[in-house]
Amino acid sequence: MSYLIGCAETCSAVLVDPELSQIDRYLALAARAGLRLHYLIDTHTHADHFSAARELSERLGVPTVMHRASSAPYVGVRVDDGETLIAGKLRLRVLHTPGHTDDSICLALPDRVLTGDTLLRLATGRTDLPGGDPEALHDSLFEKLLRLDGRCRSFRATTTRARRSPRSPRSGRRTRASSGGSGRPSWSRCGRSAWRCPST
Repeated sequence: MSYLIGCAETCSAVLVDPELSQIDRYLALAARAGLRLHYLIDTHTHADHFSAARELSERLGVPTVMHRASSAPYVGVRVDDGETLIAGKLRLRVLHTPGHTDDSICLALPDRVLTGDTLLRLATGRTDLPGGDPEALHDSLFEKLLRLDGRCRSFRATTTRARRSPRSPRSGRRTRASSGGSGRPSWSRCGRSAWRCPST
């Protein structure tokens, strides 16, 4: 699952976990919402699809972001735990959450967190692939994600079943997805269905 997150006030945006087969869709969504991409973020090295970050970076001149443990040669910005990515008024705090892969990160905003493949719906990321570590994943879940505010909504990169509304990573309760509002980010989920970015 990919996410286009935009600041309606500044028209700045980031694209998280873009898939190679969906490039035209991402560009159309950003254009329709009047958003300009500032970062292309991969939450981890993907084994289940080809990332579009490299191609989009070359095409648009936008830096690709990954954790500093990533071995990907095309990464323009390498981040570590606690650092913040800024795009317009958006502030995305990086949480290094190894376990699924050693370069896994989650991105925390004030009221939501993008968990990549660290936390899935009804599951966690696999640890039996290269770079996987079950003990590190346990620590990432219990020392990082479960310490976030219980009202924080989680958005995952992969779904294991038909998706309903997102759940809080701490309480497990369902929450309503919202799109935008004054000073809040606009969202577009670029997977099977989409939340439309509100007009500015």
